[in-house]
Amino acid sequence: MAITGIVMMAYADNFHTDSIIGVAFAVGSASTSALYKVLFKMFLGSANFGEAAHFVSILGFFNLIFISFTPIILYFTKVEHWSSFAALPWGYLCGMAGLWLAFNILVNVGVVLTYPILISIGTVLSVPGNAAVDLLKQEVIFNVVRLAATIIICIGFLLMLLPEEWDEITLRFINSLKEKKSEDHVEDITDSSVHLRTRSRANGTVSIPLA
Repeated sequence: MAITGIVMMAYADNFHTDSIIGVAFAVGSASTSALYKVLFKMFLGSANFGEAAHFVSILGFFNLIFISFTPIILYFTKVEHWSSFAALPWGYLCGMAGLWLAFNILVNVGVVLTYPILISIGTVLSVPGNAAVDLLKQEVIFNVVRLAATIIICIGFLLMLLPEEWDEITLRFINSLKEKKSEDHVEDITDSSVHLRTRSRANGTVSIPLA
């Protein structure tokens, strides 16, 4: 549902070459992030504070060694061109890096110190928060498609807040409702049959059951 919301966001901005590439990168980023979180939960499970800090440190060191060479390789292979370092928006880049660092620390360490549902709710609130910033700062017009995409993304995040056995709990709840309805139906039939026998006896008629 989140990936559907991303595509709908791009559709609201009108598809063109750059937006399609951006959507592809966004979908790939969301997919790899989901895979990373599943593998983290599978191998580490409920990590304590020390294990979470150790893992984040190793992850940062890994990114520093292997990922930092990516823009340099793209530059020397003439895939990207840097005009001048002074023309780069260093304020935005450093601000984004600082916020991204704070986000990763809060997500990985906050799960250990607080409750996972609290971190998940904070992640859900980031979606309408970004929409509000776009509306106020960037003056983005929210049409029906963009609003529906935001709602779909929020619903996708809320579905992840369901407990692990939510399907079994839902089935048990539905079965209990069906059993209660069938019991009420049997009681209604019993009451109606008793009422009919009472009326037949009052009228002097006797019903003989057939074998």
